[in-house]
Amino acid sequence: MAKSVLMVLAHNNFRDEEYTAARDALETNGAKITIASTLRTGAKGTQGLKLNPDLLIDDVNPDDYDAVVFIGGTGSSQYWHDIKAHEIANSANKSGKVIGATSHATVTLAVAGLLKGKRATGHVTVYEKLIVQGAKYTGKKIEIDGNIITSTGANAAKEFAQALTQAIK
Repeated sequence: MAKSVLMVLAHNNFRDEEYTAARDALETNGAKITIASTLRTGAKGTQGLKLNPDLLIDDVNPDDYDAVVFIGGTGSSQYWHDIKAHEIANSANKSGKVIGATSHATVTLAVAGLLKGKRATGHVTVYEKLIVQGAKYTGKKIEIDGNIITSTGANAAKEFAQALTQAIK
C-alpha cells in the first residue's frame, strides 16, 4: 500500500526547490502526495512555481496521512503561530509519524513544542527562534532526531528528500 504524505505550504513564497525535490522523491517511491494551504488556488513559490493545493489546511485530518512535511521559504512564517498547523504537527508526532520541515518552516515545529530538547536545524536566519523554543540547533544541512527531519533549506533540498524517502519506507 502506498504511503500518504501531507505537504503543507505557504500560499505565497514557499521554496520551489524544497517542494519539488521532496515531492519528486516521494512520488518516485510510490507515495501519494496531498498539498494543503490556506487557499485552494494560486499558491506561488519564490521562484515562480504556481500550483493549486488539494485542500485547505483547516480541512486536514492528520490521521489520513503517514507523514507530514512543512515546506519552507519566508512565506512559511504564516504557520509559525497557526493553531491548526500546530494541531497537525502534534497529532502526527503523538502517532509517531514522520514529520519533516525545511528552512523557515522548522519554526512551526519549534513553536508547536516538537523540538524541545531535540537536535534540529533550519535556515540560518531562524536559528535563534529554534533555540528560544528549546531546540538543540546544530546548523547541519540535515538533522534527524527520532521521527523528526529538519533541513536548512534549498541548499539541502536533495538530501532532505532522500532522508524523507528513507524514513517513510
